[in-house]
Amino acid sequence: MNERIEVLRRLQSIDTKLKRLEGDKLYRGYDVQKKQDHIQQKKAELAKLGDEIKTFQKKVGIKELDLKSIEAEINKLRLQVNLVKTNKEYSAIKTEIGGKEADKSVLEDEILAMMANYEEMQQRYKLFEKEIEHEGAQLKELQRRVEADLKVMETEMNELKEKHDRYASMLDHDTLQHYSRLVSHKDAVAVINVVNKVCQGCFMSITAQTLNQLMSGKNLTFCHSCGRILYLNSDSEDLEEEVK
Repeated sequence: MNERIEVLRRLQSIDTKLKRLEGDKLYRGYDVQKKQDHIQQKKAELAKLGDEIKTFQKKVGIKELDLKSIEAEINKLRLQVNLVKTNKEYSAIKTEIGGKEADKSVLEDEILAMMANYEEMQQRYKLFEKEIEHEGAQLKELQRRVEADLKVMETEMNELKEKHDRYASMLDHDTLQHYSRLVSHKDAVAVINVVNKVCQGCFMSITAQTLNQLMSGKNLTFCHSCGRILYLNSDSEDLEEEVK
């Protein structure tokens, strides 16, 4: 096999790993961001519930003031009963007291129901707080794991970059330019093999002339359809082998 092709294949193997690691780094960062966004959403929901509790508490307070007002009116009417001089006045005041007592009973039932709802809202608030606290602990653990993973990835990437530079130094300027241009436009697959006279990059058949050029192994051969650098390979070399 053409020596340059061998170097290019190894260079491409390294670049493929680097691209994968860069993607992994991004995804690990997304994991943390996703968790942070989830917690922020929970906190926003908690704040909203807190506002609802405050508003509800004010409504309960207004109802309790209304109850005190009715109780004061009832007490005032009871005092008036002792001062009336006719049965008609007495009957009218007693009727009014009865109406106020009925209003008071309805209001007391409403307040009891509201207090039950208020307690339920407070319980939900406390549960929300515990959930957010638990989510926060999970976030810290996730950040710790991600940080450790990123350090491992960074070390591996630095080693791969060193290998990349060593292989790149083995190539002439024009070959390296061809490779770099193809990598930037062909999704990092610049060097591709030919199987049964078919380019495995675009799956188009190559010409007899192209096949002859490949078999001579003297110069770089490009696919006329996709422009990738072609090679013929019949062995199973390990492209991850270290450069000695």
